[in-house]
Amino acid sequence: MDLWNIFAWIFAIIILSVTYWYMTIPKNLPPGAAGLPIVGYLPFFNLQPHITLDKLAQKFGNIYYVYMGSQLSLVLNDFESIKQAFLTQGDTFAGRCHLTEFEDINGEISGIIMTDGEFWKQHRRFILRNLRDSGVGKLTIEPLILNEIQYFLTELRKHDGKGHFDLKHYLSASLTNNINILLHGKRYDYAHPMVADTLQAIKDFEEIGQVLPLETFFPWLKPLLIKLNTKRMAKLVNLRTAGDERMASVIKETASTFVAGQTDNYVQAFLNERNNRLKHNPNEAIFTDKGLIAIGLDLTNAGTDTSASTLAWTAMYMAKYPKIQRKVQDEIDSVIGQREPSYNDRNNTPYVEAIINEIHRIVSLVPVSVPHRVMHDTTLCGYNIPKDTMVLPNLRAVHYDQKLWGDPENFRPERFIGSNGECLKPEYLLPFSIGKRACAGEPLARMELYLYFVSLMQNFTFLEPEGLELSFESIPGFLRQPKIRLISIKSR
Repeated sequence: MDLWNIFAWIFAIIILSVTYWYMTIPKNLPPGAAGLPIVGYLPFFNLQPHITLDKLAQKFGNIYYVYMGSQLSLVLNDFESIKQAFLTQGDTFAGRCHLTEFEDINGEISGIIMTDGEFWKQHRRFILRNLRDSGVGKLTIEPLILNEIQYFLTELRKHDGKGHFDLKHYLSASLTNNINILLHGKRYDYAHPMVADTLQAIKDFEEIGQVLPLETFFPWLKPLLIKLNTKRMAKLVNLRTAGDERMASVIKETASTFVAGQTDNYVQAFLNERNNRLKHNPNEAIFTDKGLIAIGLDLTNAGTDTSASTLAWTAMYMAKYPKIQRKVQDEIDSVIGQREPSYNDRNNTPYVEAIINEIHRIVSLVPVSVPHRVMHDTTLCGYNIPKDTMVLPNLRAVHYDQKLWGDPENFRPERFIGSNGECLKPEYLLPFSIGKRACAGEPLARMELYLYFVSLMQNFTFLEPEGLELSFESIPGFLRQPKIRLISIKSR
């Protein structure tokens, strides 16, 4: 076979591949971008995916499809389409994508964040009930959080007037303790391995897992891609194994003193629930030791980094906007004074609430929420959506929609203050998402954000670091983390 014949065969294969690629795109999809054969639109994605999704929305509208490798994905860029999908058709859009790397790392049990089905349903229901019973709604957990805040403030005072420091480190340590108390009733010094190792693991996982692995989009190449990336997989497996061991040790310690009927913390409530189930079904397979470890890690990881990052961003905005900081301090001084705050105070401190809401909006900590999966063929906004389509809710697009906010690029907490001075709560503010996949820890997170922010404003004024200009630029990753995390404080 001469060279021209070889080129002819290669050309024919390329033409056939391209033709097959476009012919297999499902019919009556919304407008969108198929991209290139095999790789789809992946080569054109920015390291911060929401930027690419925003640009595609300008071309295709607020609901469109995009191929990410061989994975068909549906992008929702406005509140109405997200609402229709996650509220009107909540069950249909409540699935989780099968991210092969997570499955390999976690094994058969993956907690509740990355799973769906009966395990997810029962454990999510149990977590919500336990949070309610442990007092997030009745405020009985509030004294424990306020006690932890005092330890936190003591650490911060060491930096009073002494230059810039990493506030998020102390926030993460303190918030981890809140989860520890909720899980097993015990707090630790910030230098204790239970805290330090957890924070290091969260940081390491963020650095390694900033970008989803290619086998997520090319599952048929998984054996080859894993061999080419053994170091990454080994690091992730080691992180998960160490996390399992830490969580197993505290569960074992808590279980050693457990008495039937105790429900003072999550582990006790879990053990009590499992014992009751075993009485009726000796083959109980939902409430297991492995399941408890996985959920404990989910609650720790998700409950620490999100709230710590939100509060760190809040401090930066206060330092950058001193007039707004002074105004919120005046409100706190007038309503609360120097006594400990209560979560009930939020009803009388609308500007505090407005600032927290505006931080949620302008930061959009999770620009694109964890991908959903369509559980069966359906229609949305008049378009056909096939089963197993990946769904990407672009929450940041909603938070920057000019039709909803007018001037979304501006930091303006007053947008949340009503004509009678009350704090507005628009349904299109989505920091915790909505529907069946909304953050299960939302009640706890809201309480923490309020109590920590008020306590910080009572005790300190945030300042820009000397010689550094605060930047609101973020580094690539699932969460929007500031490039510069340093801040200065001055006692009031």
